[in-house]
Amino acid sequence: MVMMEDNSSSKYVVVFDGLSIETIITHKANIVEEWIQQISSKEDMIIGLDTEWTKDKNKKTKVAILQLCVEDKSFLMDPNFKFVGVGIENDIKRLKSDYGLECKNGIDLATFAGEKCDQNYSSRGLKFLAKELVGLDMKKSKDICTSEWKSKELTKDQIEYACIDAYASYKIGHYLLLQKEEVYPKPI
Repeated sequence: MVMMEDNSSSKYVVVFDGLSIETIITHKANIVEEWIQQISSKEDMIIGLDTEWTKDKNKKTKVAILQLCVEDKSFLMDPNFKFVGVGIENDIKRLKSDYGLECKNGIDLATFAGEKCDQNYSSRGLKFLAKELVGLDMKKSKDICTSEWKSKELTKDQIEYACIDAYASYKIGHYLLLQKEEVYPKPI
């Protein structure tokens, strides 16, 4: 992984499945707004969406990380964008309850894959769907999944995990929505 930093954000290149995925890590709203402006000129965009939070069995914790993946490169409400992910309904509900962020056009990839490909896919997770539908071999470490996502500094492993989750969602969404066009999902 390659890293470049300035005062407000860090840029990484995560290598996964032979591809270099550019990743920006920031906690600054202006960096996010600038990124949204750069991609907003495109229509009918498919965006991989995932969230991470620190698991605590004794209390509900807020979403700590919002992951978005666009291409092999008010935003959440734009009808031109389709947000895709496994379990995305929960991610969207958490973003609304934790931060008041509303998201339109969320498509659950497991449900959609079950409708479009094989009914058994509707109960499967991201790792399985990524392997079966788009040939991505994801490593999903439980230690990283349950790690401290609200930490001010993410580890290299957390950054890779988050980036690859969003990328896999994007690739599956792209495949299901653009390459297997006979069925259209109902957005959440």
